[in-house]
Amino acid sequence: MKTELRKILERHEGRDRAITGMELAKRLNQRDDRRIRILIRELRHEMFPILSSTTSPAGYYLPTNQIEIKECLASLRSRLVEDATTRRDIKIGGGRYLTPAVQERLL
Repeated sequence: MKTELRKILERHEGRDRAITGMELAKRLNQRDDRRIRILIRELRHEMFPILSSTTSPAGYYLPTNQIEIKECLASLRSRLVEDATTRRDIKIGGGRYLTPAVQERLL
């Protein structure tokens, strides 16, 4: 299936030709795109440069120039920062939410 996925992606060069995970799943007879995401991760580990975009047109594609690579990397970095901020907020907020307030005494 990984080879088939790679062949499909080779026909989707450039962000304007991006293909969604759901469309890839349909073409590979999968119920959903979970398996597709796993295969994409494996292909990336094999240095096959699959880029992704969450803005229109959203989906996966191969780069045609350095600008597309830089845009994808910037998007990933932005999501990392946002995820780190969300993690921090949940950690602090969760601790406050689960810890009962202690009333201070006046001296």
